[in-house]
Amino acid sequence: MAKRQSLFKPPSLTQLFEPPDGFLGSFGWICGYTADAGFLNDAVERFTLEMLAQRAHSGRSAIALMLDPGNPQISPVDVPGVAHLPMQNVAQRPFRLLHAKVAMLAFRNVEDAADWKLRLIVSTGNWTRCTLEESLDLAWHIELGRQDLKVRNDDIRQARADIAAAWDLMKWLRELFDTRILTCKPAGRQDTLTSDSHARFEMLMSEIRVPRSGKPRFLDSRSGALLDQLPRRIESQAEAVRRNYIGMGSGFYEQDANDGQVPRVLSQIVETLREKRLLAQNPEVDVFVNPRACQAVASALPAFKMREWTVRAAHTPDYFGSATFRSLHAKLVFSANYRQDSNLCNSAWIYLGSGNLTAPGFTSKMSRNGGNLEAGVVFAPDGLYWDPRRGTPLEQVITNLLPIDWGDDNIIEEPDALKAGEKFIASEPTYFAAPVSCLLWDTVGDVNYLKPLDGDANAVDVLDPAGQACSRHDSLGFVWTASRPRQVLVRWHGEGGDELRALIPVLDKLGRIAATSLPAIDIDEVWWQLENFPLPPDAADVLPEEDGEDVMAGDHSVDTKAHRPAAYPIRKMMQLVENIAAKQTSVAQADWNIWCNRLEQSMIQAADSAVVAACKQLAFNPLSPLWEVPFRPVFAER
Repeated sequence: MAKRQSLFKPPSLTQLFEPPDGFLGSFGWICGYTADAGFLNDAVERFTLEMLAQRAHSGRSAIALMLDPGNPQISPVDVPGVAHLPMQNVAQRPFRLLHAKVAMLAFRNVEDAADWKLRLIVSTGNWTRCTLEESLDLAWHIELGRQDLKVRNDDIRQARADIAAAWDLMKWLRELFDTRILTCKPAGRQDTLTSDSHARFEMLMSEIRVPRSGKPRFLDSRSGALLDQLPRRIESQAEAVRRNYIGMGSGFYEQDANDGQVPRVLSQIVETLREKRLLAQNPEVDVFVNPRACQAVASALPAFKMREWTVRAAHTPDYFGSATFRSLHAKLVFSANYRQDSNLCNSAWIYLGSGNLTAPGFTSKMSRNGGNLEAGVVFAPDGLYWDPRRGTPLEQVITNLLPIDWGDDNIIEEPDALKAGEKFIASEPTYFAAPVSCLLWDTVGDVNYLKPLDGDANAVDVLDPAGQACSRHDSLGFVWTASRPRQVLVRWHGEGGDELRALIPVLDKLGRIAATSLPAIDIDEVWWQLENFPLPPDAADVLPEEDGEDVMAGDHSVDTKAHRPAAYPIRKMMQLVENIAAKQTSVAQADWNIWCNRLEQSMIQAADSAVVAACKQLAFNPLSPLWEVPFRPVFAER
């Protein structure tokens, strides 16, 4: 087959976090092996439509992140909007590595808070900049909306089955993590922005029922190896026929050379599919590799040739640029029937997921010392083509969708062209759950305190900026002598007696997590923060303070903080109250808690403005009309 050219470019992994038209990111769960701040800041900005400073100001965690404990802690100061949850009982985790790479993202309709969409993403790549910039990776995704639940057809039934299967994994996995920060609330507060978003997600998932006849494409390794489940998934999604082609690719292969033999897992895949009558006895077999690091494949080229299997370099699609080299990291198996007189990939199916074609990744059930926790999908796309011939949609050509190609120039004939690369060494756990998940900032008299909201306060020390343990007050918490921090370092002793440390966030009385300081604003700016609700305040109003801390401030507030006398203060205040009353009568019930939260925060920020001072002199409460029945939505009249 000839080498193909392509102008088609699929979305990047971070672009899959963008909301559908008319929707806004609400809350999401992500699991993976590793992640970094560069990727996550890009992803959560796309998801929430808020820049870093806006997210730091709101103090809302929009994404809950669960990673292998070998990944260093990613703090909410480095990535506002993401809560990197620590694993509990790390020594007793039921898998070798948390390697599954799955995201479940909920979006809410801007106009109708009860309307939602849910997106499931299964990735072969980690949630890192390397995935975006250096590697060849794949991602599969589907979407389901509330309106879809009224529809009865095979596509919707399939999507519900896939999402239910993925959510089953997420629910099981989160029991291993400390999730307290997602529901933590200061005393007397019904909800925070984070707890409200988290609760919405739970309600959304409760609406999705598993269809009786649904057979998910999604699979994971909790109950069995991916290879053991592969034939059943193929038979449920595609025709149970023998295919004459199979291509296999992996970011990592077995490390041991096996005396120059074909890596065992590759042989097992072919043997298993033959036994299940899903592969011909003498199929065409291609193995796609990163020539610079392909482990045992590097020393087994003669064995591949003896079997008449072809080792090929992974194909970097043209849309990355002709001078770009990307290393293969994707894990995939592709099989179909090929005919000389047809351009169609007949009876095609594809596996992609986190599981490398190794024993821990593909042929082992999850276990503490053996198999990783892996996840993937097996699907049978219709209308795939081998070549981009005239009239063939580029998005349906297989070489535009997978990092594979059958040109003569990517065949590897000489052993010197392959290198084993460095051995994989799993990172030792570095991030552990502290006895307390967060601290509440409070001031009593002239003394500032950090009060634990959960857990055993006596089991931790809070360290001040100099690294010294803060003094304690029996009921008020830890004494803090510096300015309000967004996060603090705590230390404690683990079960083995080792000293452990972690950063934990500080909450203010509004329940904002690791948030920047609230700047004083004028009455005019109160409405600017409210008028676009439920959308975030305009990004144009985001400015950093001179000391480098990212805060929200209005462009128009520079000359309003001097508390200069206001012209017609009563008129200004009444206009604001009239605007608020008109706005809040149309607020949806699902948005009521976060509306009240934003209104409260805005009023606190304006408490020292000249207009408020003038109203105080007249000894009346200008906000009292907001309690009247005509100025409240029907569901809040009582």
